[in-house]
Amino acid sequence: MKIQDEEIELILQILDNRIKKHIRQTIPDEREDLEQEIKIKIIDKISILKNEYTPGFFEFIQKQGGFE
Repeated sequence: MKIQDEEIELILQILDNRIKKHIRQTIPDEREDLEQEIKIKIIDKISILKNEYTPGFFEFIQKQGGFE
């Protein structure tokens, strides 16, 4: 399943205040670059996690040895 651009934008909007809070700890000249790098890392991680296989409940239980 491919993650939509709108979903990525929503996640970045949710995290925007937190990102801005933490980049204030760096020098002003580096803030914009750091913010962009953080957002790139977030987008990369989202795509990795979105494409990762997650087993269903019963499949997980079966791999764990079933119900006892």
